[in-house]
Amino acid sequence: MKNFLLRAFLFLSAIASCFAQDKANDFDYGRVENNKYTNAFFKCEVTIPTDWIVQTKEQTEAMSKVGKAMVAGADSTMKAVLKASEINSANLLVAFQHEVGSAVDYNPSFSIITENIKNLPGIKSGKEYLFLARRLMEQSQMKYNHLDKEFTKEVINGTDFYTMNTQIKYVGLDIKQIYYSTVRNGFSFNIIISFINNQQKKICYNL
Repeated sequence: MKNFLLRAFLFLSAIASCFAQDKANDFDYGRVENNKYTNAFFKCEVTIPTDWIVQTKEQTEAMSKVGKAMVAGADSTMKAVLKASEINSANLLVAFQHEVGSAVDYNPSFSIITENIKNLPGIKSGKEYLFLARRLMEQSQMKYNHLDKEFTKEVINGTDFYTMNTQIKYVGLDIKQIYYSTVRNGFSFNIIISFINNQQKKICYNL
């Protein structure tokens, strides 16, 4: 249970939630075949190690609900914001190094989350998206020890991503996350890796 809660949405996928709109019926969540995740709409391909555990859509949704409850706490406004985000955002991929609930100090993870931003023309790149994400994190019930104030640009396979490093202390562990954000096809496209030490960080980078 501890590993489940640790990963349970420290990432806030609710930036554009006040502008709720339904996703298209043919929205492309992508697919995993032969340890490879592909998504034609976002032109994305990720090779997943054979021993990593890919979460089903149902498992990811359940995890999201628990995490959002943790983030909102008793704040009714934040609860409404996160509820609205369910219409705008989609969890495309969540993979753990170990099965959820395994007897490990922390279960490293790799996630891909998208959000419809067509009604937010001010978001031109991942830099603007991360700026708004950071503001929302600062208002959440989760108390972060560190949130980057400046975002670094990294070019990954020809695409400009902006990165944000975060750190939060939870049940005695210093949990670190790195967010990679870009804009593609009217969506914010975000990759998140979660880890507690350099060894786990290296494993996530090699995905």
